[in-house]
Amino acid sequence: FVGSADTSCEGKGAVCDGGGGGQHEPAIFDVFAKWVDDRSSDGQKFLEQLLGPSNEEKENPEESISFFDEIKEAFASGTQTDEETIETKLWRGIYSPIAQFINEQQTKSPSEQDSSSSNAAFDFVNLFQTVFSASSSDSDNNNEESRAMAADFIQRASELSQFLQSNKSSRGFFELFEIMIKSLGEVSNTVKRNFGHIDWHRLKPFSIMYFLEYVESLRTPSWKRREHVFAPEVSVNEVKELHKALYLTNLAYLDTVDEIKAGLQEESSEWELIYAQLKNAPGEPAHYIALRKDQPLSSSLARQEYLDVLFVVRGTKDFSDVLSDGLLDAVEFRGGYGHAGLVKSGQFLVDQHIDLLHSLLKMAKIEKIKLTLIGHSLGAGAAAIAAIIFNEDETAIDANVVGFGCPALLSKELSESASDYVTTIISDSDMIPRLSGPTLVNAVLDIMSYDWIEKGLTDLRDGLEFLRIKMPFDIPMERIETVYNYIKKLLDDYVKIEFEEMGKVTRKDVLLMPPGRCTHFYRDGHGVSGQRMSCGFFDSLEVSRTMVDDHLVGIGYNRMLLDYMRHRLEDYQFTFEQKIV
Repeated sequence: FVGSADTSCEGKGAVCDGGGGGQHEPAIFDVFAKWVDDRSSDGQKFLEQLLGPSNEEKENPEESISFFDEIKEAFASGTQTDEETIETKLWRGIYSPIAQFINEQQTKSPSEQDSSSSNAAFDFVNLFQTVFSASSSDSDNNNEESRAMAADFIQRASELSQFLQSNKSSRGFFELFEIMIKSLGEVSNTVKRNFGHIDWHRLKPFSIMYFLEYVESLRTPSWKRREHVFAPEVSVNEVKELHKALYLTNLAYLDTVDEIKAGLQEESSEWELIYAQLKNAPGEPAHYIALRKDQPLSSSLARQEYLDVLFVVRGTKDFSDVLSDGLLDAVEFRGGYGHAGLVKSGQFLVDQHIDLLHSLLKMAKIEKIKLTLIGHSLGAGAAAIAAIIFNEDETAIDANVVGFGCPALLSKELSESASDYVTTIISDSDMIPRLSGPTLVNAVLDIMSYDWIEKGLTDLRDGLEFLRIKMPFDIPMERIETVYNYIKKLLDDYVKIEFEEMGKVTRKDVLLMPPGRCTHFYRDGHGVSGQRMSCGFFDSLEVSRTMVDDHLVGIGYNRMLLDYMRHRLEDYQFTFEQKIV
């Protein structure tokens, strides 16, 4: 009941062709292609097209053939008694349930059709399930046929995901604009609540420069090794798996679905894309969903305990994502607290796809989904929130998360409660896992209160001496001393007082931290080490020259994992199978 069709993979709610499909009867192919072409992003319009006669049929009822009659006639051809191929058995097995479904829809009145529209998706699930059962009985002992059945299932899942999304209302330009303005106002209020009391005029460029030097003089590689001395180290095999997850995460940043599909094929063809949403909005991150290939399905499921599903969430890429990040306030969530913007984003992912996941279970006749969520930055936080909510449905979904550079997300108790299924990877000085409203405020206050006068005067004297030597005329030392003493008096009388005042400002209590179990990769002076740490270790912002670079996928996490492997294996030519651009 699949076949090949040129479906669009672009834009919000786009679905990719899942592959599969073989040589089908021409009539069946034509009808399926017509069905695909007639689909609309408007779910109600799609249902009307599917369950009722077309406009052409209404205008010329005596000259046109009902679309349902075409389907029945096409599938009737599957009853021919030619060579007993799996395809012939497929058509003979599915003709009866499809014909019955169509007849039931044709006999309904318009009002009955409208009232049953909300259940249409699950009608299709039941239909696909019957079809799948009828066609799989003779293929369990044939690996090639089993793979074909898995490909067909992936195609059905792709079509189902598009059907479910088509019934969700699409937004117009003005509605999206209104959402952006509302989110911008919320972020503005968040900034005022967290930073409104700070006198930003007191933040001097010299303060940042000297404070950076001060912090780096404390958090040396030796200090880092001592802090991690009792922490368990990750293995080489774990790092290889982490890099595979990082590769899949990076695919979410690509611009087109075709690029994502090509990237999945390069990654040993382990996953098949069934859904991709590349457009985003505040609180609605871009993401894609894939199924593992070659999963034993149907009556083979006695050997398969779960359905393997991959859910990848994109991180910050444009202004809409920045607005989600900017909602730094801690809001109540599941008995604790969570990052406001990411709680909203994670809930959005669940609301969008919980029906799809349950429908996949029903189609595959499996009791549980093994859901692997991965993401970077904002995507990691949204994925962790979604996993917490998904896991509340213990009987149907087992969600696990690998997040790279996840923002400070959950309160301590809630973070620890997720340690069994959420892993957060942190690259050395990455600022995002340490970043929340209070940690940023505290860092700014620490910079403003740091007394750099002594270091500044040392640099002043060296600068004046350099100037005296380079000048083509002689500058008396008395003049140099006069300038030096004048500037020193200004700093002592006016600037030093500000340091003392800012030092008395009360620092904020830190409420949020990275979720689950944290693994820290850091520069240890010889190479890179990777060890598991308490997420509470990242409760303050580490001001460092690499705190931005360390957060990026390519020059941050990819480089950190690569350097770790080369150091551990003592092979400085080592490269991973997957190349991250």
